[in-house]
Amino acid sequence: MTQGPGTPRNAEIMRQLAADRGWLAEHGAELGQWGPDLVSGKVRIYLAHYSEEARQVLIDRYGEEDIVVDTESRRFRFT
Repeated sequence: MTQGPGTPRNAEIMRQLAADRGWLAEHGAELGQWGPDLVSGKVRIYLAHYSEEARQVLIDRYGEEDIVVDTESRRFRFT
C-alpha cells in the first residue's frame, strides 16, 4: 500500500506541508489544517481562506494523486 493514512508517503507530505507553510503563504495558500483523510487515503488540506488559486498552488506542488484540498476554510485553534 503506497497511499493511506499511515503510509510513509502521507507522512512525508504532512512533514513537507509543515516545512513549506511560509512559502505556501507567500504564494497565496495559507494553510489552516491538514492530516490524513480516512476516506480517500490522501492528505486532506484545509486552507485558512479557500480559493481556487490557492488550491491550484497546492495541486501544482504536491500533486492531485496525494492530496485533497477541502473547500471549507479552517484555521488552527490554540487553547
